[in-house]
Amino acid sequence: MNVLVVTIEGGGNMPPVLSLIRQLVDRGHRVTVMCEPCQKESVERTGATSILFREYFTRTDRNVDISEDWKSKNNFFENVIFGPAQMVVRETLENIKSCKADLLIVDVLLLPGLIAGEAAGIPRVALFHFPEYLPGPNRPPGGLGLAPGRNVIGKIRDRFLGKVFDMVFNKWRGKINTIRKDLHLPAVGNTTDILHKADMRIIQTSRTFDFPILPVPLNVCYSGPVLDDPDWVMPWENPWDDARPLVVVSLSSTFQNQKKAIDNCIQALGALDVQGLVTLGPAMEGEQFTVPENVKVISNGSHAQIFPHAACVVTHAGHGTVMRALSNHVPLVCLPMGRDQDDNAARVVYHKAGIGLSPRAGAPRIRQAVSKILQDNSYKENTRRLGEKIIADAGSGDIISELERLAGVKSGVTGPKTKSGAGVE
Repeated sequence: MNVLVVTIEGGGNMPPVLSLIRQLVDRGHRVTVMCEPCQKESVERTGATSILFREYFTRTDRNVDISEDWKSKNNFFENVIFGPAQMVVRETLENIKSCKADLLIVDVLLLPGLIAGEAAGIPRVALFHFPEYLPGPNRPPGGLGLAPGRNVIGKIRDRFLGKVFDMVFNKWRGKINTIRKDLHLPAVGNTTDILHKADMRIIQTSRTFDFPILPVPLNVCYSGPVLDDPDWVMPWENPWDDARPLVVVSLSSTFQNQKKAIDNCIQALGALDVQGLVTLGPAMEGEQFTVPENVKVISNGSHAQIFPHAACVVTHAGHGTVMRALSNHVPLVCLPMGRDQDDNAARVVYHKAGIGLSPRAGAPRIRQAVSKILQDNSYKENTRRLGEKIIADAGSGDIISELERLAGVKSGVTGPKTKSGAGVE
């Protein structure tokens, strides 16, 4: 296949996106990735070819904050998803033609790019690097941090919130339909129809962890979580030689105005008989903190090496951090700050694998939550059971075969071939 992948640097999206690219390359397919300059090196290390955005998404420094979603969720829609939509569709369509692409894979952060695949008449795939986001008959929409309603009132709530979700996305429907009209495509009734019309939606998480729409939509495949570390992390060795439990703080690799939250976590761990390890990530590595004797602050470190030693992880609940902690059977204290984080935290709490707090929680409340995790063995046991299923989901299935069948490489017939939308697991 000639595959065109469209993505941007969004922090936690990169390990799962790069993993899929690497699998396609290893299978012998020609992969071209439309990306930002700050992604070029990481993309080309997979063996893929990079093509850079020309008009927008031109960052050379991944730490430049273009979304400003910590100020307002609407900023992310306007600055990332829908504001640049016309440019994304135009450049994607140009690159489909220049690459002679047989298949288009679009990071859901740039979902209007799917329109280019529709205009070009090639199979198009939306890549979700977090749990199911769309509302359904048995679940509320993503972004709200809610578990599915269990009774009549809860189900009515979910249906109502699904309609509100469509209203929010339809703020940009006029812009989307203008783009579609220019490409001689029919108008959509809802902006989210772009996703429903995609040939496939790959959801890169554990079905066990998620609240999936039931029945699963025909175009949905759960490919399992990607447990890889980000490409920028450094090796880590345990600096302690005592028996105190290790509590790790990891509050996002991208800027979410999290300095105060990190301060609160450091103060909380300073009052406990634990070893505290704070990994700042690229967005916070230049910040200064007052650190007690039992806490160490490092710019970054490999979760794959750190988490096997941890007794608890305090996190913003980014999907990658949550998956890596649970796969190592480590309970979590979640301080979600937006994006997919509220939904991930809700699932952690639902599975009784951790505790959810406000990102504005003070040091005493964080200290209490960590103490409860360390003292109540049920969190460890629940996390162990869930973690074993997550590891199994991560190693199951073959999403590349599904993509090959979609593009007609093996079957000779285009169109999704999943079994009733059940996915590849």
